[in-house]
Amino acid sequence: MMQSVNGSEAHKENRSTEMETMSGKEMSLFWDSLPPAVTETLSQPLDPGLVSERKGRAGRSYSYIEGHSAIDQANRIFGYGGWGYELVGEVALREVENTDKRTGEVQSIRVYCAKVRVNVPGALPRTDVGFHAVVEDTAEGHETAYKGAVTDGMKRALRSFGDQFGNSLYGDSTDSPAAGAGQPRASREGKALAPSLRKTIVDLGKSQGFDENQVRVAVKRKMGKDIERLSAEDLTTLLEAAVGKMQQAPGEASEAA
Repeated sequence: MMQSVNGSEAHKENRSTEMETMSGKEMSLFWDSLPPAVTETLSQPLDPGLVSERKGRAGRSYSYIEGHSAIDQANRIFGYGGWGYELVGEVALREVENTDKRTGEVQSIRVYCAKVRVNVPGALPRTDVGFHAVVEDTAEGHETAYKGAVTDGMKRALRSFGDQFGNSLYGDSTDSPAAGAGQPRASREGKALAPSLRKTIVDLGKSQGFDENQVRVAVKRKMGKDIERLSAEDLTTLLEAAVGKMQQAPGEASEAA
């Protein structure tokens, strides 16, 4: 693996020569290496049949995907045995206070929280935290909440892979997410942001010694689409992966030394 060396013009020249003879691996240092078929599937919209509804605060309806559906999606997209998840630390039981806005009464609620890491070969690990309240103070009630926190953490970590895991179902819109409120605005904002993200990705490649054409070829090889056809979400995922890979490089260089 090539490593950058600060202040070495000779190294830059050698790197340029090496790049001219490299095949499809030129950008593998900077991006996740998920197969194009996987990234293409991840870019597709979520099947509405996988969406469930629940009632929340103030009678609002919320859309979500259930834990078994998220697991089925991961098995379908990444393959059986092609992914996994693990606990990071212990599942913790915490007490939080909740104030009734009508009466002012303060109640203590116990919740389990679990930090879960999802691992997919070819991608950076995804980590998030799940929560689940203890509804019944029984052994079964605590078991349900314990497992629910782990499942919630897994689902939240998988959400970073995009809409196939229900990422578009979440947001801060004041209207019901189930009705899809706020999506046109999000779409407009995404379209406005996409050109800037494309330029950032190209500039990032140039800063590492690659020309624009090499970056475009690498993007199409990875995503199965030209860079102009990628959504803001796809471009953000690429950019985050690129930055993550570059942040890893100094440690790799130390190990190589």
